[in-house]
Amino acid sequence: MTTTPPDEPPAARAPRRRRDRHLLVGAGAALVVLGGSAAVLAMRAVPQDSGRVPDGVSVGGVPVGGLTRAEAERAVERLARPARRQIVVTGPGGLRLTVPVAQLGPTPDARRAVALALDQGSVWQRIRREAGLGGERRVPVAFRLDPAAVRSVVARVAGEVGRPARSARVVVGIDEVRVVPAVAGRGVDADLLAARLARIPATARTPVVAVAPGISTADARTTALRARRILSHPVVVRGARGRASVPPGVVAGGLAAREEDGRLRLTIDPGTLRPALARAFGGQERTARSATFRVEGRRVRVVPGRSGRRVDAARVAAMVVADPGRRVFRAPFTVQRPARTTEQAQRMRIRELVSEFTTPYSCCQPRVTNIRRAAAILDGTVIPAGGTFSLNEALGERTRARGFVAAPQINAGRLEDAVGGGVSQVATTTFNAAFFAGLKLDQFTPHEFYISRYPPGREATVSWGGPELVVTNDWPAAVLMKVSAGDSGITVRLYSARLGRRVATTTSTPEGTSGAFPVSFTRKVFRDGRLLRDEDFRWTYKASPE
Repeated sequence: MTTTPPDEPPAARAPRRRRDRHLLVGAGAALVVLGGSAAVLAMRAVPQDSGRVPDGVSVGGVPVGGLTRAEAERAVERLARPARRQIVVTGPGGLRLTVPVAQLGPTPDARRAVALALDQGSVWQRIRREAGLGGERRVPVAFRLDPAAVRSVVARVAGEVGRPARSARVVVGIDEVRVVPAVAGRGVDADLLAARLARIPATARTPVVAVAPGISTADARTTALRARRILSHPVVVRGARGRASVPPGVVAGGLAAREEDGRLRLTIDPGTLRPALARAFGGQERTARSATFRVEGRRVRVVPGRSGRRVDAARVAAMVVADPGRRVFRAPFTVQRPARTTEQAQRMRIRELVSEFTTPYSCCQPRVTNIRRAAAILDGTVIPAGGTFSLNEALGERTRARGFVAAPQINAGRLEDAVGGGVSQVATTTFNAAFFAGLKLDQFTPHEFYISRYPPGREATVSWGGPELVVTNDWPAAVLMKVSAGDSGITVRLYSARLGRRVATTTSTPEGTSGAFPVSFTRKVFRDGRLLRDEDFRWTYKASPE
């Protein structure tokens, strides 16, 4: 707005206004011309596709104006440094974790930053630069962090901030069914926290996320309602000749709500229902019986097995859970298959005696107690065709709780008492029976010194943890072991199908068997006249202790 002195005549005012207007128009035109010229100069000074960074640009505090892309990237990689030495990570619960920046292994992302620097900026910025009026541009640089270091920091933060969710539960008591509400958990958004750390700020707030419980309170209430319906009346099971009624208090003792695959599932322990079912239907049940083998002289006969029949308590429990409003259920019977059917026993081809061996002992010594206990455990063992037999596995550990007693045994060339002492006589007798049955001898170890009641070399010792006696039945018929321990010795008899088997053996020892001496023995195994196995064994006994 222009003002004139109050005493200026009106006639003089018009020429003055025209003169002022002309001056303003001229000045504006001059600025337009100057700006246009500067713009042209700016456009021509550094073409947008020149490949050089515009003047006045810095990346992460490093001047890169006028440099090529490669030069700028090298300069940024060499000179750019994080502005801070540490980051303080904060979070819920008063979390305040100081993280040294150097620990994160930051390296500048020079390629990305220089790509932003190559942008010429706005026309006005270029005009200001060409006109000498400033126009500097600062491009921030981002840093790449060591992924393992970031994961370590995130894990530490998660350990401080995280809180596991707690699923809702249903607790079944004798008198009530109650719901324990769910509690939401808290976790850390690992990706977002890593992105915040990459900016290398002074402080980084931990981004938290809610962790939903696996089972919600609403789901638990629905399950509790089903449980209450089950316990609202007795469980009645009827059959053709019986009726069982299980009171709610008894059912409650076996009713439980368990989390499976993200859902609450009601289950009833069948054992809770079993006593009532047995009382009502026991007369209609029958125990399954496996097929066995009866030895009659040198022959073996299959004693047929039979199937069993029993009220299926598990099915009753499942029906009650599936239909909680139902009051009466039909008694379901299930057939129990024997462990060994008659047909399976017949296919084993156990028909006749194929080998036997006896070793003597004097009656009533502690070692005989162990021999008899081992014989009782082994008697009736079946080695299937192609199966492997380990004496240690078959007998198990020899302990007092299992009926074994302390008796002398050989240890490092000396006799000393140990629980289970004397079982090596069982091993030797079994070894010789397997030897003459033509079975494959996988592992056996003779005693350190010669024992006269055993054939030289052809014997075996065992101990829990080793040595072992292991044989394989490589015949196409199973083998039945019958083991008996009387007053004067132990006998092991093996029954199978003969299949044309024949075993021949020789033994070679020096005259006299006192002191240390070597022994060798052979075995040839034939089937239908064809040689299956030709073996040569050697052993050297040490001198017997006093």
